[in-house]
Order: sequence, then structure tokens, then C-alpha cells
Amino acid sequence: MLDPESGDRILDIGAGKGEKAAKVLRTSQGIEVYAVDPNERRIAEAKRDHPDVKSFVAGAEKLPFDEAYFDKAYSTMALHHFNNLDLAFAETTRVLKHGGTYVVLEVEPGSMMGRLFRFFGRIMGEGMNIMTETQCLARLSTAGGLQVVTSTSLGPRYLVLLRRR
Repeated sequence: MLDPESGDRILDIGAGKGEKAAKVLRTSQGIEVYAVDPNERRIAEAKRDHPDVKSFVAGAEKLPFDEAYFDKAYSTMALHHFNNLDLAFAETTRVLKHGGTYVVLEVEPGSMMGRLFRFFGRIMGEGMNIMTETQCLARLSTAGGLQVVTSTSLGPRYLVLLRRR
């Protein structure tokens, strides 16, 4: 769904240690991949292990990039960590070019994976914004500037493709 093309600037929002960003970087010649995560230790590991990925300590709610800087963005199993979804979606919209792609992969709360995420979130004292696919689509449809193109259920997870208006 991301379909990287030469010349693309792609942003991984909630990148963790940068493994997925590094995989995306290897998929196509001539692309730039950026990774953001609020955890300093994870970004330090991303910089060490994946130096070709441009990694930054930042939360989804305040991205350190100019408006319309990215062609594409994605969040993989990260939305449930965002503190303020409305602000995160507004920031994603702000940094995406018009017509840009945003891909979201997220966990279904009723799945075993979703229950495990909530369990470990409680142990770690972290609130989780785990939403069903339907709830996520409703939330994204009210996020000005993003338009849902398609959504696909993957059992314990779901995938959403959006475009920046």
C-alpha cells in the first residue's frame, strides 16, 4: 500500500527502533526514510543500527518537519500509543503533501494480540488508545484533511490507506 517510488520522502511515525523504516528504505532506490519515536533509547538504537534512516526523537503530536514535507507516511502498531489522536492526525496531515499517502496498521482490541497489548500497557502504566477498525475509521474520517481510501481486516489487525486532501 505504501508503494515507495524513487524521490519519495517517507515518514515512519512511532518507529520504535527503526526496523520497519530500514526495511522500507531497502524496498526502493532513491527514497529517503525518516523515523520518529518519543523514546530516546529506541531512537538511539535506530541511529546506531540503521544509520541510513534519518531518526528523530519526537512524538506524533509534534513532528519536527515543515509542512507538506513528506510524500508518504505510515504508523505500524503505534496509534494505540499516541497520547492525543486528534493532534497526531492533524500533525500527520500537516507534514504530508496534498495527495500524499498515509498507511495505518493497527491491532484489533478484541484479538489476543489486543488483549496482550492492554495487559502489558496496564503493567507498564501506559494508557492505550486501542480502537476497533470501525472506531479507527470513524476517528480518521473526522480528522480534517485525511480521506479514507480503503480498509482491510487482517484478523487480529487491520490496515487503512488514507490520502491527504
